[in-house]
Amino acid sequence: MADASGDHSAAKSWALVGGIASVLSILAWLGVGSPGELKDLLTDSPPSSSSPAPSTSSPTDRIPDDSDNGEESADEPEPDPEPSTPTPTPDPTESAFEAVSAGDCLPVHDTGRGGTTSVDWSAGAPPDPVSCAGEQAQVQVTAVNTDCPAGYGKSYWSYRSTTTGDTTKLCLSRVYHANYCILGRQSGDSISLALMTAVACRREPVPAPYNQIMHITGVYRAPAGADANNCRRVAGDQTRYWAALVDDGATLLCTTIYQGS
Repeated sequence: MADASGDHSAAKSWALVGGIASVLSILAWLGVGSPGELKDLLTDSPPSSSSPAPSTSSPTDRIPDDSDNGEESADEPEPDPEPSTPTPTPDPTESAFEAVSAGDCLPVHDTGRGGTTSVDWSAGAPPDPVSCAGEQAQVQVTAVNTDCPAGYGKSYWSYRSTTTGDTTKLCLSRVYHANYCILGRQSGDSISLALMTAVACRREPVPAPYNQIMHITGVYRAPAGADANNCRRVAGDQTRYWAALVDDGATLLCTTIYQGS
């Protein structure tokens, strides 16, 4: 019985030695040189699973946008500039009308080619103003952009711009000078004076319906009850005069049929 017990003890010893040897072999295969390293390895190793977990970002793990860091992304394109409204082409005629002020005098007149129903101005746009005391002044601007009064020796000149659609209106009063000429329309013994016209004092064809050139013999302050008899320049003057009261009756305009060559 003593021998059998000793054999059994020896077998257990060899089994323990074999087990230790196996453990040492496994540790060597794992690259672990001591029990402490084995403990660290077991602590750091994640729990096993049947398949590797997919690599996903946590909901809080995102690339910050411009609002997070206050900086503009270098890869973000610059926004397209808003299209600018094109500047309309200036209208030089409108500019010329807008440059005129009440009180200005202009060297323009009615040519008479519009007949008795319309005015044909001698310029396409208001020229530069001239001295109202000079003989170049033919009309005076009495108001701008308002209803213009009617009357003998009064008219208006308006222009509507096709660029802006705006209308500029000049109210005009005729300026008369002695020894200048205007157009007239004679019917029998009566002559109607075209008071906004001007024409050279020489015998030449005139635009229809006019048929006379009228010579201005005088421009006077009108006395009460003034008529053509107040146009006589000397006692016994037998000249035939045709007269008109202009400037709201304040001025007497005296004319005769032009007899020059």
